[in-house]
Amino acid sequence: MKFLYYFNYFYFIARHWNFKLAAFTVYHEIKGERKYKIATIKINNLQYENIDSENLSHASIYQASNYYLVQKAFEYLRDEKVNGGLVDFGCGKGRILVVAAYHGFQSITGIDFSRALCLEADENIEKVKSLFPGITFNVICDDAANYKIEKDKNCFFFFNPFDEVVMLTVVKNILSFLKESNRKMYVVYINPLHKDIFLSAGFREEYFFKKMEYLEFSILSMEGEAY
Repeated sequence: MKFLYYFNYFYFIARHWNFKLAAFTVYHEIKGERKYKIATIKINNLQYENIDSENLSHASIYQASNYYLVQKAFEYLRDEKVNGGLVDFGCGKGRILVVAAYHGFQSITGIDFSRALCLEADENIEKVKSLFPGITFNVICDDAANYKIEKDKNCFFFFNPFDEVVMLTVVKNILSFLKESNRKMYVVYINPLHKDIFLSAGFREEYFFKKMEYLEFSILSMEGEAY
């Protein structure tokens, strides 16, 4: 069955972008799914799901972040000793939550407004949970715009889960959180289409990585006002 998923994913990327990107992505999909022993590859069109949210029109599909980019980003954070609490906005099937655990994060939260995807995220977490007895996992089924950031978080992850309308609200919530925080906060943004929203809000780009067209990420940071 997974072979069919890989084939369909290859075709999807090749048709929408290009053959080289498809080959590179699917190679790392196979490698990553085997390494972490999870199932997160299948694409879901959220418009066809029964999701009760006024922000559904601002989202499109579930597509997991590229393993290669995710690991590169987390390696940078590990070198910077960023390993506290992470929030994945639009966590989907939980890929980032699992990979974050392998890279030392201690309190890991995923938020998604698709109940079906949240259930799959819980299933993938269960596959690895016994390996990380000291780590707290939490999957919240809700709209990202409603999420109240927990005090132990210092890293926020995005892979374009929604358009600029919702992103503006989420960034506003992060800024409100920063007013009361005494920690430095990081944002990992894969394929950062709306990076300007963060830069305009006062975030600084610490690191930018690009492998090929459409394979890039930014790591942005800002110190809490009580720092």
